[in-house]
Amino acid sequence: MKWLGALCLLALVACPSARIPRIPGDPPPAARDADEEAAYQRVLERFTASKGVYDNLDTKVFFQATWQSPAFVDARVRREGSFKSWPPAELETKLTDERARVADAVEFFFAVHANDYRFDDFEKTNSMWRMVVVVGTEELPPVLVERLGRTNTEMRSYYSYMESFWVGYRVRFPARALTAGQVIHLKLASALGKAELPFTVE
Repeated sequence: MKWLGALCLLALVACPSARIPRIPGDPPPAARDADEEAAYQRVLERFTASKGVYDNLDTKVFFQATWQSPAFVDARVRREGSFKSWPPAELETKLTDERARVADAVEFFFAVHANDYRFDDFEKTNSMWRMVVVVGTEELPPVLVERLGRTNTEMRSYYSYMESFWVGYRVRFPARALTAGQVIHLKLASALGKAELPFTVE
């Protein structure tokens, strides 16, 4: 009967990742060129991490976050320019402005799906969650947590993992010098549980 115990253990390990909230609906906006779309999705995946907080096999909260790294910012702005048909001069201006905006912070687009609205209070000063980014030996609290609201077409244009009932945030932390190969972590903790999302600097 050892095989039965092993099978049950495998099911317990596998089920949480299978219980990520997925709601059928229209696909997110995509580039008309398949290669262009695939290239963007690879960059998005490279700088995105996800984690769930579970009660046994039930999802309490699920997080996804995309680090606004230089490579991702470049890809995101170019995608926006393609969708909005910016002329080359406007694209270059937007790239310069956005690179400058994120240069003085470690910034994430942060998305949350909670099965109880009370668990989603990240922008509040008395939030139930402690959120920090770990850079080296430092744990840095955010300087900005901005609630962007429920999923919409604009969010899904750039963060295609966003689905109905998800909520997006912009979260900024103090800037720190980062080196290639370094791993930074976005950490969240509350009475519900803990989650740690790793990102590798390129």
